[in-house]
Amino acid sequence: MAAWSDLLPELLDVVFHSVDSAGDTLNCVTVCSSWRDSSSAVYSRKFVPFLFVSHLSAEEETQLSDRFRVLSLENFDFSGTNQRLVCGATLGFLLTVTVSFPFEVHLQDPFANIVASLPPLISFEDVQRLLQSQAIFPDFETLKNFVKKAVSSTSLLDPDWVVLIIYNTDGKLAFCRRGDKQWTDLNSDHVASSVDDIVFCNGVFFALDRIGAIYHCELDPNPKAVPLSSPFRYDPCKKYFAESEYGKLWVVLKKLELSDDYDFAIYFEIYEFNSETKEWTMVRSLRGKALFLSTHGDGRCVAVLACESRSRGFIKDNSVYFVNGDDANFGSGSLNLSIFEWESKQTWKLYQPRSWNCHMFWVTPTNVLQG
Repeated sequence: MAAWSDLLPELLDVVFHSVDSAGDTLNCVTVCSSWRDSSSAVYSRKFVPFLFVSHLSAEEETQLSDRFRVLSLENFDFSGTNQRLVCGATLGFLLTVTVSFPFEVHLQDPFANIVASLPPLISFEDVQRLLQSQAIFPDFETLKNFVKKAVSSTSLLDPDWVVLIIYNTDGKLAFCRRGDKQWTDLNSDHVASSVDDIVFCNGVFFALDRIGAIYHCELDPNPKAVPLSSPFRYDPCKKYFAESEYGKLWVVLKKLELSDDYDFAIYFEIYEFNSETKEWTMVRSLRGKALFLSTHGDGRCVAVLACESRSRGFIKDNSVYFVNGDDANFGSGSLNLSIFEWESKQTWKLYQPRSWNCHMFWVTPTNVLQG
């Protein structure tokens, strides 16, 4: 009997195309390289990102599931471990931190039994000083948002992965490799303001600070953030890194303008980076794609095929789905999920959680199958 791994790619494509579960499709990655390649191609055509929502009631989950594929804390089995907080996501893996000493950090696949251990928070001198200052009455709540964002260079199935993070209130940068016991800081002498976003694109880590300056993150031999030319400096708006569906680096500007009825309306501008000329050009159209933005997740533009997306046709093309209010520094108001339609320039609120301390971001697991 022939091995499953010897099936022709065309046959694998037909088989995976009939699988309606994103989790089942992603589990196929662990079989062999041919299954991994076929799963990647099918997944990118069939499934849009997941929406992670913490503190979600059963009624809210039912309501949201009619529109999106939803992940909540109830989907994960943390039995036998200390309580974990889900702080963000990268390449389909959730970033979790335990709420007790030594504050272990993990990246966990919500669909398969794959967990990568990162150095604990106690390895940071900032955390050690914080705990020393609170020796009598330690306040572990202050560590909940210590790690602001994490980005992996490749799938955690790749033995050479590197994870870069933004940490602490002043937005510092640090990284680790597989097997590291502590985090390595990047020299930030040339960083003008606290780092607000990071991304790995075309083999390079980039950082974006609060005033709009952009940096190339060099890890060897002397880890440092090197300034690049940026046309977005001092633009007073929320800025995101994102990646186009064909792998180009984007900077997305979320702006406010005064409407005719004297209310502020949200709109977006997108700029694409040319790595050869080092120039930025404005993206005029999403060309039938949808962009998914959130502060703690991956920003990604994906093709949306209504008949295949398994989203009941709700996802609209030429639209930006964004989590609004997830960055208090930009005064975005209460947390909510909204949509911006590119052609009409109209914005609508889709969902506002009942819980005041809800956490919400997009999880785009496509790249778990790559690299």
